[in-house]
Amino acid sequence: MRTVLDPVRSERRCKSFAAMNHIDSTSVVILAGGKSKRFGSSKINAKINGVEFGEIIIDTLKNAGFKNLSLVGGNPNDASRWGVGNIKDRYPDSGPLGALITAMRECVTENLMVLPCDIPYIDEYSCDLLSNISNGFDLRTAKTESPQWLCSTWRISVCEFLEREFETGERAIHKVSEKLKIEFVQLPNSALINVNEPGQIQT
Repeated sequence: MRTVLDPVRSERRCKSFAAMNHIDSTSVVILAGGKSKRFGSSKINAKINGVEFGEIIIDTLKNAGFKNLSLVGGNPNDASRWGVGNIKDRYPDSGPLGALITAMRECVTENLMVLPCDIPYIDEYSCDLLSNISNGFDLRTAKTESPQWLCSTWRISVCEFLEREFETGERAIHKVSEKLKIEFVQLPNSALINVNEPGQIQT
């Protein structure tokens, strides 16, 4: 386990061929099937200045260079409107771990990045940095003051391990993560603001 610190700002403008290659080998799914009890309505359809969270996150990912994008769960019409795929969650009442396994079974790339639908302030560079798993690790997880377990990039090769854990009744994504070779990447708090209530939206 290790933590990767954010490099100096000037380096952000210097993407190498290798950096672009890790983006090409990474699919991205947005978890869209949550209940949103505290928010009171579907978070992915909440708006900042008239633009839905889902559209904001997807535009950010596209601008960062990611091409294989999908929603897991949620409304297929949203995926169609935003020009991304839609994956029906095989385990709709089993939390993020079930959605992750569902997405891994459909993934056609080496790596899979998973994001929640309530982080509309995430930026292109944070997406790029989060996706770049170092050799020898099974997943790369974002960290602010604490680990942000739902903002991670996974090797598809761990899918069978996750399925075995799931079959034993495990549903906590952080518990299965801690059994794997994990590296943390430090990201700014501002990029991972988790909007749980309408009053937290910043315009």
